[in-house]
Amino acid sequence: MFKSLKKMFKSEPKTMSVKSPAEGKTIPMSEVKDPTFAQELLGPGIAVCPRKGRIVSPIDGTVTMVFDTKHAVCVQSDEGVEIIVHAGLDTVQLKGKHYTAKKKAGDKVKAGDVLLELDLDAITKAGYDVTTPVVITNLGGCKISECFTNKEVKEGEEVMRLEEK
Repeated sequence: MFKSLKKMFKSEPKTMSVKSPAEGKTIPMSEVKDPTFAQELLGPGIAVCPRKGRIVSPIDGTVTMVFDTKHAVCVQSDEGVEIIVHAGLDTVQLKGKHYTAKKKAGDKVKAGDVLLELDLDAITKAGYDVTTPVVITNLGGCKISECFTNKEVKEGEEVMRLEEK
């Protein structure tokens, strides 16, 4: 009897959708050609191999940091989930060349708002991999319930789903 009562009054866990920051193909973090990301040392996530030179916010929230080198942006949701979108591997070495930040720390953003513009061809010609990890550095009391890897996505399409623990 108590089980059925608990079931009646138990609310469904809240979920949060993490959107793709770029148009391209999603890959599991384990396939990223950088051990820091592949081993999820910064946190779990997914990566996108972008086809266009813009990076959009994967969630609604506040930009907490734009790296001086403009290769990465941190966004925090109102629920406390923190995400780093890292546009390219070892691209910190470019010192901002080929990148333009469109937002700054403190800016409120909606999923799909442009965070960065980048010249994919120039970055690739300079010898860098443009694979873009989307790292969850703080799950904010959530867990990843689904990752949609090895699929072609448009920017703003769901790539991860988080669920309240």
